[in-house]
Amino acid sequence: MRFCPRCKSMLIPAKKGNKQVLRCSRCGYEEEVTEQTRSGYVTRREIAEEKHTGVAISREAEHTITSEERELLEDYHKQLLENLYETERESEED
Repeated sequence: MRFCPRCKSMLIPAKKGNKQVLRCSRCGYEEEVTEQTRSGYVTRREIAEEKHTGVAISREAEHTITSEERELLEDYHKQLLENLYETERESEED
């Protein structure tokens, strides 16, 4: 890694025409890339086996509710609410 001799900022690899240069983003200083400096700018990426991600698919997404099933669920919901209200009334009377 190289730093700018003028302002001490890090030099960033860039292309100038068909040449590669190291350029300071702060003051604009440039120097040509040599084989020696090129080796200091090699990037390597490794992904650990345990960091691979997958996609989970919900089984609910595969099943769509029919209108008949929806009506049954609404009936169950109404009955549940009626039972709840009745229980609350009984507890208030006591």
